[in-house]
Amino acid sequence: MEVYYKVKLFEHVGKHTVLTNAGEVLFDFAEKIFNLERLAEEAIADFRKLDKGLLKIDSVFTFADYYLPTLLEAFYKKYPKITLNIQTGNTSQIIENTLLHRNDIAFVADRPETDKLVVREFVSDRLVGVVSLRHKFAQRESIGLEELNGELLILREQGSSPRRIIDEVLKTKDVSPQIVMESGSTTVIKRAVEAGIGMAILSRQAVKKEVEAGILKELNFSDIEISYQFFLIHHKDKYLSLLLRVFLDIATDLELRDW
Repeated sequence: MEVYYKVKLFEHVGKHTVLTNAGEVLFDFAEKIFNLERLAEEAIADFRKLDKGLLKIDSVFTFADYYLPTLLEAFYKKYPKITLNIQTGNTSQIIENTLLHRNDIAFVADRPETDKLVVREFVSDRLVGVVSLRHKFAQRESIGLEELNGELLILREQGSSPRRIIDEVLKTKDVSPQIVMESGSTTVIKRAVEAGIGMAILSRQAVKKEVEAGILKELNFSDIEISYQFFLIHHKDKYLSLLLRVFLDIATDLELRDW
């Protein structure tokens, strides 16, 4: 192809081979061609029963860990022969993937600011305080936000949607906790809280099992409710195949239930 186009498409850097700028341009076009081929196959597949097919789903981490499994279980019970390809990432990465047609449907935690995507509000989540059973707040049902002043706090990583919301709330209320740990892993944060390293603010859905098992204690904020919304998105030009429409129908049905 380099001979045909008379341009260098690859460069060798040590033991690695990387694309040149021209190679990246060609790669983007190749991706679009393969996506168009798959869309054509999906359109033809609509004339057959849903006995095979591929559905590519992107999701932010919290939704993938605590909401998506319920949705996938409901879908798989009806259509066990469909292959599901699940990728996780942060909201900005997933929005970019959706704009580039790299997925069929996606779940993000911020509303995309573009008219190229179809955006629908999905489930909302509430952020709550979480402490170990040995913490000074463990005998409380709720606390005021101002009580977090100087408190040892464990939070999600910078750039995540929950962290952005928490930082905005703390700044607005002029509350200054001592952030002792940050992590992109909700599991790591829960284990750190259990170990008594500090208090966390996490998705209520993410700590539901630990709270019910008596491992962690959930705390509501008496003076504010901190919540955020998940959004279901897909490209506006996306062909809504029978497979995708069925998935959307199941998602809509589950959305109306108590997660």
